[in-house]
Amino acid sequence: MKIIKVEKLTNEKWLNLFAATYQHNDHQGRWVFASRNEKPDPQKRHCDAVLMVAVLRDLGQPPRLVLIKEFRIPVGDYVYGLPAGLLEKGEAIEATVRREMREETGFEVTAVKRITPPLYSSSGMTDEAAAMAFIDVRSTPESKQALEGSEDIEVLLLDFEQVSALCDDQTKRFDAKAWTVLYVYQQLGKLV
Repeated sequence: MKIIKVEKLTNEKWLNLFAATYQHNDHQGRWVFASRNEKPDPQKRHCDAVLMVAVLRDLGQPPRLVLIKEFRIPVGDYVYGLPAGLLEKGEAIEATVRREMREETGFEVTAVKRITPPLYSSSGMTDEAAAMAFIDVRSTPESKQALEGSEDIEVLLLDFEQVSALCDDQTKRFDAKAWTVLYVYQQLGKLV
């Protein structure tokens, strides 16, 4: 398969539509997709965003998974998800993890256990790549969200029983990655 050309269809700040003309065998087609980049680059190997699988480890408390409940305009409802955010130009992934965790939840990162390579969650619709960071966090006396005016985010701290119950709740709306994390912890039988 060969991409012949890519044409920008919209001009928005955070996300744009592009139309790619491609050739495959004797077929030529058109594929419309979204990108956070000014000019999509099929060879890119960088991340646009980070997702954080954070476990709060405060002394005297059981470990708790940090989730968020955020109003998402395309869904028109609140969605249970992982804390996440966009990389700023020139910012390292770990720096974004620390900044976004502090902004969205108020928590401080105490350990970075693993950061994945760039992952694609909906590669048929977008070229967006996100790294997933597995981290430990703690609360501090200064722990307070620093949300932007457009963000409507509630922080949830779930122990193992609450993780299992939420995973089984068919009435909630979930981000696919967050539900997968809930399910894995439920199957493991503990938060690690």
